[in-house]
Amino acid sequence: MTEEDVIKKEDVIKKERLSDYKMMGMPILYFSILSILVIIAGFLNVIPLNLFGGLLVCAVVGEWLAFISVKVKFLHKTLGLAFVTLSAGLLVYFNLVPANFVKAATNTISGNTDFLGFYIVALLCGSIIGMNRKMLIKAGSRFLVPVLGGVIVSYGLAALVGSMVGINWKEAIMYVAAPIMGGGNGGGAVPMSQIYASATGLAKDVFYPKLFAMVNIGNFVAILFAVILNGIGHKYPKTTGDGVLMSGFSNEDATKVYSYNMTLGDLAAGLLIGGGFVLFGLIVGSFIPAIHYYAFTIVAVAACKITGIIPERLEFGAVKWYRFMIDHFTIIIMGGVGLAMLSIADLLKVLTLSYLSVATAVVIGSVIGAGLCGLLVKFYFVESAITAGLDMAGAGGNGDIMILSACGRMQLMCFAQISSRLGGGLILVIQSILALILLK
Repeated sequence: MTEEDVIKKEDVIKKERLSDYKMMGMPILYFSILSILVIIAGFLNVIPLNLFGGLLVCAVVGEWLAFISVKVKFLHKTLGLAFVTLSAGLLVYFNLVPANFVKAATNTISGNTDFLGFYIVALLCGSIIGMNRKMLIKAGSRFLVPVLGGVIVSYGLAALVGSMVGINWKEAIMYVAAPIMGGGNGGGAVPMSQIYASATGLAKDVFYPKLFAMVNIGNFVAILFAVILNGIGHKYPKTTGDGVLMSGFSNEDATKVYSYNMTLGDLAAGLLIGGGFVLFGLIVGSFIPAIHYYAFTIVAVAACKITGIIPERLEFGAVKWYRFMIDHFTIIIMGGVGLAMLSIADLLKVLTLSYLSVATAVVIGSVIGAGLCGLLVKFYFVESAITAGLDMAGAGGNGDIMILSACGRMQLMCFAQISSRLGGGLILVIQSILALILLK
């Protein structure tokens, strides 16, 4: 599900009859029948504890929670898809779902089946391949300056403020700054928990609750600072381009448009391309086992996109496979992660004033670093701070929408996507290295 899909779902509920609303491509009536069957199977303890049963459980839990999130406007405007993961975790915390639901989800999402990793591969590869190559080359090198500035200052402030409020500077960087700046939940906190698990030998769910909490706290703080930056732009007009990143720079569409008609073969090709990049990452990672193979996968995808060596039709297949996975399996993943990986007890431990102080420092650091470094490449301070700073600190695509709408700069979505996609990938690469140094 993309950054606009939740909004579209909300529009469907408002404009159409409830009977026309669809879940996983099914009319709500038929999905309700399927849901009843899954619930009965769960309470009779006959739900399959494999990929088949796990996907059914995650789909039913995830889709109904997503329905609530788009039906209740307040939830949509605040938590977005995070409501699905959080609520699924609460269902487990209060023992409101059968134990075999949790086991089926765990086996599918984070067990040997690792459907989560399957999903992440599609996300990492397709999102980068689907970008406009000219935009990537044109803006990438220049845009990298404020992005790195925001990351460096935010990490530095996290360590400083963390030390002041009693949080070890290593923990402040790894568990607060990194997830906030890491591109959201599905593309940030989830793979980051896998990177940390690989570096330490511990389970993914040891790290995920902390990372998830910080992603959402950082997103709310980033929305607040978007409003503040908009006010600064109004008071000091020289600091802003009113939605334009720099003088003489047009906001092109960051997504490449293809002219092909999709076939099922394109989906198969997209799946294999993603698999090829993962195998490349695993092969290189076998020689440098200290760094998680995601890092090598991301670098390989970006390099192939920039050099243009992937045939356009294969690019199209990779993008369509990515779209298929995002559109149809994001809700399943969010529900499954909540059931299988989110420990509410661990999450509550980090919802303290100390961690909130560090999270706020991270967002302030992203604004200062991205804004000032943007001036070095002739970007406007406000637009640079928003796109290369706050959009890095936002919770992925939905966070981008919340942040840009809060400051009235939706036309900057193309640069927000660069931050969320490539910036988030950069953070994963950085954390693969830091995990070896700081988590040992």
